[in-house]
Amino acid sequence: MSEIYQQREESSQGESPLGGPTDRRTFLRWSGVSAAALVVVGCEQRTRTIVEVQPPDTIEVTPPAPTFPAVTLDFSNDFGVLNYAFALEQLEAAFYTRATADAAFNTTFPNAGERQVMIDLRDHEVVHRDFLAAAIPALGGTAIPGLTPNFDSINFADRTSVLTAAQTFEDLGVGAYNGAGQFLQNPTLLGIAGKIVSVEARHASAIRDLLRPRSRDFAPRAFDDALPPQQVLSSAAPFIRNQVTLTNVPAFTASRVPA
Repeated sequence: MSEIYQQREESSQGESPLGGPTDRRTFLRWSGVSAAALVVVGCEQRTRTIVEVQPPDTIEVTPPAPTFPAVTLDFSNDFGVLNYAFALEQLEAAFYTRATADAAFNTTFPNAGERQVMIDLRDHEVVHRDFLAAAIPALGGTAIPGLTPNFDSINFADRTSVLTAAQTFEDLGVGAYNGAGQFLQNPTLLGIAGKIVSVEARHASAIRDLLRPRSRDFAPRAFDDALPPQQVLSSAAPFIRNQVTLTNVPAFTASRVPA
């Protein structure tokens, strides 16, 4: 019995906590490796912590939204009326320039005759814009700055979308000239405005005929509308990024003028 007990005691003294034979030296060697491993792990953890708190290499900064100069149209004199017309001519010239320069222009308008109409209207509107830009300072006034158009709502690859927008601009131009003519004091300027609006009316008829060929829509009424500046600006505002304000607008007399 004493021999068995002694063997069991010696055996129990040699057992490892992990279930294998070991001694003090082996345990120290094992514990030393474990301690080193813990140090490495600790270093790795500290390294990760340092990396996580470091600021990013690049900082994304959202650029400020672009600003567009505000424009005031002062109707207290003829120059304000001319600038009103200049603003609309800028919009029309920009629209036709954009439409004819679009990569899909030939596809949008496969008919060569329709493409030529669009090109002719572009050239007319550019002449109107440039004429007013030169005439206002030549007469002693100050022309408004260049406006920034907003054509996001127009699909320039779709014929109907382009022509519908063109009809909006042309009808608006005719109504604007007809309505603002009563505010002009200089008879010479009134005569010039009359010449421009007659061209705009022909533009409107041409566009309407492209949209609805061989119908009465090219000239639906014997008299065109004369629109007040407030109504014209409200209709044009979605297509202009600048804030445009009207001031000193005289009392408006509603009327219609011959087409």
